Amino acid sequence: MAAAAPDGPSCYICLDEGPDDAGKPLVRDCSCRGDAAGFAHLSCIIKYAEQKSIQAEDSINAFCQAWEICPNCNQSFQNQLSLDLTSAFVSFADKARGYDAENSTWEGMKEMIALKSKIKAIISFVRDRVINNINLVMEGKMLSEKLLSMVDQMKKDLKMNRWEHMPSDSYEYRHNKMLCVDFEAFGYSLIGKFMILGREKESLKTALPYFEKARIIYNLFGMDENSKLMENDMNMARKLYLSSETGLLENARFIYENNTESVGSASEVTIQSGLDYAELLKKSRRGIEAEQLVMKLASGSRRVHGLAHNCTVRADLILEYFKVRFVVVMMPDKLGIGLGLGKEFQALRYENDGLISVVTGPITNPRRGDNERIFHVASDLIHPTPGTPVICHGLINASHLNGKVGDVRAFHKNGRLAVHFEDESQKPASVKPENLRIVFDLPTGG
Repeated sequence: MAAAAPDGPSCYICLDEGPDDAGKPLVRDCSCRGDAAGFAHLSCIIKYAEQKSIQAEDSINAFCQAWEICPNCNQSFQNQLSLDLTSAFVSFADKARGYDAENSTWEGMKEMIALKSKIKAIISFVRDRVINNINLVMEGKMLSEKLLSMVDQMKKDLKMNRWEHMPSDSYEYRHNKMLCVDFEAFGYSLIGKFMILGREKESLKTALPYFEKARIIYNLFGMDENSKLMENDMNMARKLYLSSETGLLENARFIYENNTESVGSASEVTIQSGLDYAELLKKSRRGIEAEQLVMKLASGSRRVHGLAHNCTVRADLILEYFKVRFVVVMMPDKLGIGLGLGKEFQALRYENDGLISVVTGPITNPRRGDNERIFHVASDLIHPTPGTPVICHGLINASHLNGKVGDVRAFHKNGRLAVHFEDESQKPASVKPENLRIVFDLPTGG
């Protein structure tokens, strides 16, 4: 979501502080930091980008850069701002025909460049969200198919069927490579990616031939790394196709590890898939692993992308929620003060050497903090909810578990709690609530 402008900033293009002539406010959604840097009117960015594209001559990067990259932080525009700018880019490219009438090949490239920019914005937007926008996924697939159709038409118009056999330093070979690699292989791979996003079984199966077509093109031009990426995507599609719904956690782990290996741990793609994996870990009551993974991802995103980046914002929100320690109070509300058997609260801290737990609640859904109160409750009367990190203490018969950290996984009917330990060499144990203490601050982990 584009950041709302605080008091004081001005548009870095027109220098005005208020809204533009249409009443639209200043926007910023990139990696610019601080209270003033990087804000501009959408209309001003569009005018600026149009001028840069007109001046681009026949350079693909120069033609699209101002539509995709913030000139202040040199990082990509994001989210809705990116969608708005690339939509305007497509409209501009359609109108821009005629600026270079003497260079018909470049004329034909303009709309393809803008379409590619729009497709990249869509795949980034839908990939970064747990629930995909089906209309955008369909639009992205449709635009990818349109791009492939335009590539095919250019090949026919220029009679390019033998150009891959020309000398590698010839114009024909270089143009053919650019067209095939930057647009044709891109189009095939993106159709496959949009199909994977849907996660429907038939779509996953149908995605494979598109990745294979892209892989063949990369192999044709000796682009081994790109070919390997397509093989990874094909393996991912096969794994998702063969898996059942119960395999969602394993699938998420596979996607995260695959992205880490393919594009690096600092990539937006990797961070977002890691956050998806962490959320499924949390739902599986593996709270320690989930929280430590998000700490790692949030730290990396802040360092590489900045505090305002959508990856960082999402990671920080998830981490804030994961660090909440929920408990159930196991005492009747005889005084009518808000405590009640089985009600859920948030544990805040311990007092009196851990004998007293300070909690706030009871927690409602949706949560309303203004209706909650602070209570001091005997620690042996609270049960940490499943997924909460705990540490064992005071055990006599199983004293070897004292000091061991683990997750609560379940409540047992005998009043004990099932604990699975961080040290996987330790078998799960059934522990009384009075022998557990909540771990409020976890170490960062590996």
